[in-house]
Amino acid sequence: MKIHKKYLRLSISFSGGKTSAYMAQLLVKQYRHLWEEIVVVFANTGQEHEKTLQYVEKCDKEYGLNVVWLEAVVDPISGKGTKHRIVNFDTASCKGEPYEEVIQKFGIPNQTFQSCNRELKLRPMTSYLRSIGWLPNTYNVAIGIRADEIDRISPVTMEQGGFYPLINLGIKKSDVLAWELQQKVRLGIPEHWGNCTWCWKKSYRKLATVAREMPEVFEFPKKMETKYPNAGAGNGNRKFFRGNKTVADIFEMAKDPELKPFVDGFPFSDSDMDQGSACGENCEIGTDGAHDDGLIDGADLI
Repeated sequence: MKIHKKYLRLSISFSGGKTSAYMAQLLVKQYRHLWEEIVVVFANTGQEHEKTLQYVEKCDKEYGLNVVWLEAVVDPISGKGTKHRIVNFDTASCKGEPYEEVIQKFGIPNQTFQSCNRELKLRPMTSYLRSIGWLPNTYNVAIGIRADEIDRISPVTMEQGGFYPLINLGIKKSDVLAWELQQKVRLGIPEHWGNCTWCWKKSYRKLATVAREMPEVFEFPKKMETKYPNAGAGNGNRKFFRGNKTVADIFEMAKDPELKPFVDGFPFSDSDMDQGSACGENCEIGTDGAHDDGLIDGADLI
């Protein structure tokens, strides 16, 4: 395998998805000899599906990953960077507390203000690694992007030591699905649910389908719309979803009797209803879709 390997330390970003699990166990089991130190990290936003948390815990035990569970700790003072806390399966947030802290300071995230990946994943991870002595430009970061998602790679991330081992190996979605069928541990979440069920990066069709199947997961974004409409930069009154749409708008779409619900593996091509990002299913750091400006963030130095 050709690896963009510059350092003897490796951080593996485990998002809690199937592809990420495949990558983590592959590197730990077959390529462990390439690095002196390996750390597997999972950043919990507080809005992952409960099966995602269960999957991370089961993968940890099944594959011996020694996953470090992290959550964002947001400093409300302007100019002070987000840090981290270490949690575990039993203590991890399930009600969105880290996410709400980010929204309270930075405002509701959306296509224009893409703060959630940066503050809930990237900064807690880099904060933790710094706390154990891993300074910027002293370690590689493995990111779970497949060969059929090559358009999501970030040149900035690669310059900073990030790399995409599954792209190096030519691993595609079909390979990951075939692997999962042979495993004792399975995620068990439909594609349109994803890890973060109501993610604003998803297409309208996926969101409306989720609203029909699990309307309760939209309680959190609905609450955030009410509590923090004017938080953060910009002109105020932000909305999560494309086209300045609210949770109520998504529910109206779900009520439409002519809506064709999203079905895993069935391609739709409606230019409006099906516009979305793969990040909406498995949000990874170090991707162009995440808009995280690579792996190093100066705010973590403050």
